[in-house]
Amino acid sequence: MNVVAAAALIVVISVDQMRYDYLQRFDPFFTTRGFKRFTTVGATFTNARPRHSVTSTGPGHAAIGGGTVPAENGIVANRWLDRTASFDQSKWDAYFAETSPYGIATSTPPAKRWYESHASPFFASDGALTPTLGDRLKRKSPQSQVVALALTDRASILMGGKSADATYWFDHRRGGFVPPTPFNAFVPGYIPATSQWSPLVPRAELERITFDPPDAWPLKNATYGATFPHAIANIRALQSTPFAHEMLFDFAQQLIAERNLGADATPDILYVGISSTDYLGHLYGPDSMEVADSMVRLDRSLAAFLDALERRFGDRVIVALTSDHGIQSLPEIAKLRDPRADAGRIDLRVPQPNAQRIRDLPPARIELERKLARSLNLPFSEDAPLQHALIFFFEEPALYLNDARIAELGLDRSRVKRALRNAVRTLDGVANAWTNDDRDMPRAVRNTLHATRSGDVVLTLRPGWIWMWGSNSTTHGQPVEADLHVPLMLYGPGIAKGTYEDDASPMDLARTLGVLLDVDAGGRDSRVLPCVTSTRK
Repeated sequence: MNVVAAAALIVVISVDQMRYDYLQRFDPFFTTRGFKRFTTVGATFTNARPRHSVTSTGPGHAAIGGGTVPAENGIVANRWLDRTASFDQSKWDAYFAETSPYGIATSTPPAKRWYESHASPFFASDGALTPTLGDRLKRKSPQSQVVALALTDRASILMGGKSADATYWFDHRRGGFVPPTPFNAFVPGYIPATSQWSPLVPRAELERITFDPPDAWPLKNATYGATFPHAIANIRALQSTPFAHEMLFDFAQQLIAERNLGADATPDILYVGISSTDYLGHLYGPDSMEVADSMVRLDRSLAAFLDALERRFGDRVIVALTSDHGIQSLPEIAKLRDPRADAGRIDLRVPQPNAQRIRDLPPARIELERKLARSLNLPFSEDAPLQHALIFFFEEPALYLNDARIAELGLDRSRVKRALRNAVRTLDGVANAWTNDDRDMPRAVRNTLHATRSGDVVLTLRPGWIWMWGSNSTTHGQPVEADLHVPLMLYGPGIAKGTYEDDASPMDLARTLGVLLDVDAGGRDSRVLPCVTSTRK
C-alpha cells in the first residue's frame, strides 16, 4: 500500500480563469491561511501551463481530472461539431442557447435552416473519452468515494469522471445545484442583505493595484453594472460575484459531512471547481477592480475552507489548487492603456438560426468565402444561400467545412482545406493556421486535435487578440502567456515543501496524485511532479 494511503481525503481545487500573476499582484491583501498556506507548508510551481493550445474550460478541466490532452480525451473545446451524428434539433437548440450567434434573427424561418444537415453539436459536459484519476481510483478501490462540484457542469463532470459517486453543478433556472440537494434552501442567503456587491478592499487600494479608471467602465460588460456597487437581484447574478465562492466551499463542507468523506480506510477524492471567477472575469477583465476584490475575497473563503479541513482531518488531507486557464485583457482596455497595443477581436461566429444568405455571416466569414471562391475558381455572391457556403461551422479555435457543398461541386476536400488555411492566415490578428493533417504545427496545437472531433482548419491568434462571442466581454482560449500561465500548488503527506521552477502543468496533478494513491493515471504528456517525496512504504 502506498505511503499516502494514510491520507483520508484528497481535495483538488480548480479556480476557473485564474492567472498566475494574481498570486503576485494581490499578495499584500492575502491572509496567511489561504493562498499563502501553500507557499508556507507546500509545493508551489512557478511555471505551470497547459500542454494543449485551446485554453478553455472543457479542455482545461479534462486535463486536471484525467491528466490527458484533447487528442487523447476528445475534449477539443467546450463544444464542437459531431459530424458522425444525425441531425438533432434539440442539440442545436442547446447550442444556440449557450452561444451568441452573429447577426439578428429573421422573423420568418426558411423552409430549411442553414444548419440542418447530418451533423449536430456536441458538448464537453457529455464527458471525456478517457478515464480520470477518480475513475482509476474507483476501479482499484470501489469503496473509495469520488465527488465533484462546481458552478459549471463541464468542470464538475470532467474532473469527477464517469465513475464519480456524485457530481453537482449550478443551474439558476432550477433554483440551485443539480441534482437537487437540501443545500439549495440556503442558496438565496448568499445574496448580501444589501443585494449589492461592494468592494471589501478599500477603493483607493483597488485603484492602485488595477488599471480601471472611469474611462474603462463603459468598455466593460454592464450586465450587472460597469463598476461598484454591482446589483445582485437574484441567484443568476450571484453566480458572477465572489459570494458564490463562499457558497461553493460551504456546499463542499456539507458534502464532506453528509457523505462521510475521508472517514473510511480508503482515501476519497473531492473536486471543487470555483467557477464564479470565470463568470465575473469575462464581464470585467483581469485589469478590473472587480477581479482584484474577487481574488481577495476568494483568499478568505479558501482560508476558511482549509481551516475546516484541518480541524476535521488534521494532517491526513492532501490539497491541490490550480486553474484551467487564464484570461486576456479586453482589447479596448488594452488600447486605453496603450493606444499602440496590438489588440482586437475576430468574429467567425455562426449566424442566427434563421439566417438565409451568405451576407448574413460576419464580415470576416464573408471575406473567407470570397477568398476561397477566388482560390478555387468558383463564382461568389453574397446573395447565395448559406447552404452554398464552403465553411459550415466555427467553434473556437477551428473551422469545419461544408462537406455537402464540397461534394455537390465535386471539389477535392484536401485542396479546399489548404485554400481555407491560406485564406485564414491573411486575417488581421491571426498568428497562424493549419489544416488538421498538416505536420508543421507546434506540439501544443497537435495535442488539441482529435481525429474525429476537431475541425478542418485550426487557428491561433496573436497575443492581445480574442474571439468575438457576442458582447464587450473578454475571453481566453489562446496559447499565449496570459491564457496559459496558471497556479499549481499542493500540500499534504508525501509532498515536499518548496518553490519549483520546473516545467509543470495542471495535467500533472492526475499522474502525481495517482502515484501517491498507487494507481496509474494520466496520459502521454503528463509527468510526476518533483515535489513527491516517496511512493512506497
